[in-house]
Amino acid sequence: MKKSVLSLGLVLALVLACAPVRAAEATAVSDVIQTNPVEQLTGKVWQKTTETDKAAFLLGVESAIAVEYFVNAKITEKAAKTGKKPTCTLSPFEKGWMKAFKDVNRADIVKMVDQWYAANPDKLERPVLGVIWYELIAPRLAAK
Repeated sequence: MKKSVLSLGLVLALVLACAPVRAAEATAVSDVIQTNPVEQLTGKVWQKTTETDKAAFLLGVESAIAVEYFVNAKITEKAAKTGKKPTCTLSPFEKGWMKAFKDVNRADIVKMVDQWYAANPDKLERPVLGVIWYELIAPRLAAK
């Protein structure tokens, strides 16, 4: 199991290293972004990013979710073998991504994000992952 997790982690690190995202210009951002110590990929940067880099970013997110899914499956399997109640360690974002984008390809997700920012040019400071969650995943889950 350790080898598999390490291999998946290595793949994720390589994907992220091969798909650098340019640093965002200094802009006024919402309180949510200001309190988050992690630099956010915003719509302003997203619009300047190549299609290849956008797809690579989404591949990185998908790879991280795949690693978490694999680890969660192993934890559940181990719990079942020991007679304990299985616990789910997947976040709502991870579960939502898997359900909402089950039959959606990466290029279509890129298009959806592009279309949202094009329709909302006054909201370019919003982080891409926030747009994906609140504008793409949550509505799809609510519709199901």
